[in-house]
Amino acid sequence: MRVKSFAIGAFLLFVVLAFCQTVSPQFVAIERAVSFENDGQELRGILTLPETGDRSFPVVLLLHGFLGHMNDLEVRGTGGSMYEMTADRLAGAGFASLRFDFRGSGISEGNWEDTTFSGQISDTIAAISFLESLPEIDNRKIAVLGLSQGGLVAACVAARDVRVKSVVLWSAVAIPIHTYSALLGADAVDSSMKAAPGEPILANISWGGTTVLKKEFFDELFTIDPVAEVARYDGPLMVVSGLTDAIVFPQPQSGRIFIDYHEGPERLFLQNSGHIYDLFEGKDNLEEVIDESIHWLLETL
Repeated sequence: MRVKSFAIGAFLLFVVLAFCQTVSPQFVAIERAVSFENDGQELRGILTLPETGDRSFPVVLLLHGFLGHMNDLEVRGTGGSMYEMTADRLAGAGFASLRFDFRGSGISEGNWEDTTFSGQISDTIAAISFLESLPEIDNRKIAVLGLSQGGLVAACVAARDVRVKSVVLWSAVAIPIHTYSALLGADAVDSSMKAAPGEPILANISWGGTTVLKKEFFDELFTIDPVAEVARYDGPLMVVSGLTDAIVFPQPQSGRIFIDYHEGPERLFLQNSGHIYDLFEGKDNLEEVIDESIHWLLETL
């Protein structure tokens, strides 16, 4: 672990003290369906804006996780999803947001089995370019917030696109070969090593069911390194980890490694919860994570 400067430490202390209050909504959220293209395929999403009149807003890209989509993970007792709740609370604090389905996921074009990390990184960079074209968006203030595999993608995009000014990683995959060997099975990884380019691999998912992904997805378990990528990003970074996370583990080590290799303003927020903050049991943990993330974005974006 590299030694951090006193100036960064003082900044973090100030930020932590500022994070003690719950975010009170100031604005009403309005939504509209949007679409944009990448590599000749259409990606579809929802743009959420604060209803405050004619002005431009800082924006947060919301990146879903593995086998997810922009409206999944319903929060118990709310009738809404993780991403809907996040977008609504961001709008209340004065931020626009864009949640979208990666190619091959949800209602975007493409085939799921063609999914790769690099493809999702490319989709996110295309989403940033799309946001830059919108008059409602302040293109000087763009952040990315990713969950799980979306966190891996966010870390890589932050390093590769200077337009990203702040990053929030929720339960982000830090060491792909470790996480996906547990998630999809070592047998699937081994099979991919012997497969021909473009060959589909059947994998058993740890939480139940199966999925099919091509060899190229498994190859990138060794070639895409989000921790090495985040080491090249010196902007503000917040990492959120659930201490009982059974998907990205062990914790807090898997969250802390991003902080260890990052140079710049940063915060590690640990919560006694699971991979998706126990949202199937209730909203309290997720609300805390969202509020902490909003405070961070208010300070850094």
